[in-house]
Amino acid sequence: MTGGPPLTLARATPPQLLEMMNWFPSAESCRIWGGPEFRFSFSAETFRADCQLLDLPSFALLDADAALCGFGQYYLRAGRCHLARLVIAPTCRGRGFGTRLIELLADAGKAALGVEQCSLFVSTTNTAALALYQRLGFVRAEYPGGPGLPGAYYMVR
Repeated sequence: MTGGPPLTLARATPPQLLEMMNWFPSAESCRIWGGPEFRFSFSAETFRADCQLLDLPSFALLDADAALCGFGQYYLRAGRCHLARLVIAPTCRGRGFGTRLIELLADAGKAALGVEQCSLFVSTTNTAALALYQRLGFVRAEYPGGPGLPGAYYMVR
């Protein structure tokens, strides 16, 4: 993202998760983002538990004023840095923030995990995210050793 506002990653906090809860107004939006096991309707407690905030490296994308612009996680899956629960705040969409989130998160995750490749799942109905991931060099692939996630494409870069 050239010429845009400076964006940084910082460890996500419980108050940021409370803010994020407003980004998912429906069961469908929550499922597309959080996966089939993520509960909806949620409470602060179930949202935090289902996000696995304490179990997974979880990061907030912040602007120069430390406002929350996005969120993402990574972990080791099938020998790759797997990016998960990627989301940009509704007020920040369409401005290149998704690209920056993925760049920063992938770099941090690959370095922390000692791997060279990234992977992610994307809902087959999330055409905007699919187009972004393809622009960033992700390609659809067979999930190693199994069927993958129902209703989602497995992508690698």
